[in-house]
Amino acid sequence: MSKDSPAPGFRRRIYAGPMQFWRDLYRALAQLRPVLSLSLKSGISAAFRERIMMVVSGVNRCRHCAYGHEFLAALAGVSKAEIARLLALDLTASPAEEIPALLFAMHWAESDGQPTSAAQADLQARYGVAVARQIEAATLMIHIGNRIGNTFDYWLSRLSGGRFGLLADEH
Repeated sequence: MSKDSPAPGFRRRIYAGPMQFWRDLYRALAQLRPVLSLSLKSGISAAFRERIMMVVSGVNRCRHCAYGHEFLAALAGVSKAEIARLLALDLTASPAEEIPALLFAMHWAESDGQPTSAAQADLQARYGVAVARQIEAATLMIHIGNRIGNTFDYWLSRLSGGRFGLLADEH
């Protein structure tokens, strides 16, 4: 069970209270320019962004985000085989130049948005400040989506007596 999940069997991070959600929303608003650039041609490529979304969803195990971003990743040209690997946190099929960013996104998700300063400095040194901010913005945005999806599943599980909302290994 995640430290943020009060239900036995449910092992995914959720919003355990409104303050966590507001904290993340504030962080997203504080990064508005990099968040907006993710949708523009000046931002990182769609395939790169979707790879980030897939690995963070893999760490947080959000079935809703994984499903939606599988579709978007395929539209961006990411193969089904690579999508499956990314969700399993296997980066062997990913472009070599993106692997450091994907590892950072995984670290960011595993540390619940508290990456080490060394990891942040390395990301900026590799990609430059602007691209590093976009990588962090993409990671934060999918983190918020993952938490919302997992919180929905948590309540669905609670209200249905465990019949719905749980992943196979949580039953």
